[in-house]
Amino acid sequence: MSLDKIGNWPVDGAEARRKAHLVKVAKENRLNLVWGQDHPVLMELCVSNDYMHAGEIVIPVGGVGPRASEPVSHEGDAVFYVLQGPATFYIAANDDTFHIRDREGFFLPAGVSYQCLNYGSSPIRMVFTVAPGL
Repeated sequence: MSLDKIGNWPVDGAEARRKAHLVKVAKENRLNLVWGQDHPVLMELCVSNDYMHAGEIVIPVGGVGPRASEPVSHEGDAVFYVLQGPATFYIAANDDTFHIRDREGFFLPAGVSYQCLNYGSSPIRMVFTVAPGL
């Protein structure tokens, strides 16, 4: 699947709301992306439209030092929920870190730049949602 599906996966949001489309997205039907040039992670999108993006992110282990996601910020608020961790969120603007354990969530307001780091010996798995259009 290609990057042109970002923003209209699994269907166009406006059309789905207009026609009251209900769509089941099984794990094998997620939009899978390897995201990040310097720090690639696996992103499995369940939905990506004009109101929200939601899915699962996997940050691998290995390499020199911790594995990390790309530094990023979002136009809308974001929420992460750690399924398998722990995950460390680094906020560069104030040089702060937050350690999020299994079954804990983390809220990031719009515009906050962050990286998620994996200091552990197993992949981090988190579900997330970003609300760019709200």
